[in-house]
Amino acid sequence: MRSYTAGHIKIQHFVATVFCFSVFLGGCSHVTVPMGASNIDTPTVITGSIPSSTDIAYSDVNEDDRKIIAENLDKLGSGLTPPSSSAELSVHWLNALSGNSGTLSQIDTATLSETGCLSFQTTANTIAGIKLYSGTACRDITQKFSVTTLTVADA
Repeated sequence: MRSYTAGHIKIQHFVATVFCFSVFLGGCSHVTVPMGASNIDTPTVITGSIPSSTDIAYSDVNEDDRKIIAENLDKLGSGLTPPSSSAELSVHWLNALSGNSGTLSQIDTATLSETGCLSFQTTANTIAGIKLYSGTACRDITQKFSVTTLTVADA
């Protein structure tokens, strides 16, 4: 059998060495393929094996919906006088972009003057269905409300 050479190096040995070297380096590379949804708005819980009610609330009621809820709480303004409980007060909200809607109710302002936060309940009519959520909204430095927590309520 005839052996081809490039100079004084035999080509078969050179090709075999380059092939082995590339296989070893390929095993060291960190090429990953994301598993799951391509939706970057929905967080993927990688370490949890049992989903919590907070994860469900985040995937059902996204950041845009939470901003709409906070804006509706801001619109109530002077109607939220602490330390009253506005259990009879209900406000409808609608996110025209996502199509989600709901009703804010049981707005409790007992801790609003001390902490700047209030608690509330809201329904959310989403693609996943209609669910009841319990939440907390706090005022930021500009005195605007922001939804800080939202969990699925026990109905």
